[in-house]
Amino acid sequence: MGTQFLQPRALCEAIADRVRERILCYDLKPGEAVNEGELAQAYGVSRTPVREALKLLHHEGLLTAHPRRGMTVTVLSEPQLAEAVQLHHLLCAYAHQHGVPSVAASWNSMLNRMLEMTERRLQLGYGPEFRHRLQAIPSQ
Repeated sequence: MGTQFLQPRALCEAIADRVRERILCYDLKPGEAVNEGELAQAYGVSRTPVREALKLLHHEGLLTAHPRRGMTVTVLSEPQLAEAVQLHHLLCAYAHQHGVPSVAASWNSMLNRMLEMTERRLQLGYGPEFRHRLQAIPSQ
């Protein structure tokens, strides 16, 4: 995707999309510092659209701001992670009960990806004990 045809707002959103994908794929791990200058160089843009993209991701909760130190990828707490797992169960049940066949397949694919990312997060961030506690949460 060439950035030469993008308007400033679209450029910032395109950069946010790329960084978001890196976070969701664990290319950028929880707690890892996000370097504005490195991202600007990697995407061939000035720091301004990168800064705006990082602000968007901060407002989404994917990044945590640290005054005078920059931003890091947000680390989820145990309650936040448990809530994400419960939401996943609810979305699975809803998609199964109400899904249109063509939509259900794409939902199923997305939900499976979310489950894989959640499981990966559990393996990376917490030991087996925490994973067992999450599995013990009753699904609704």
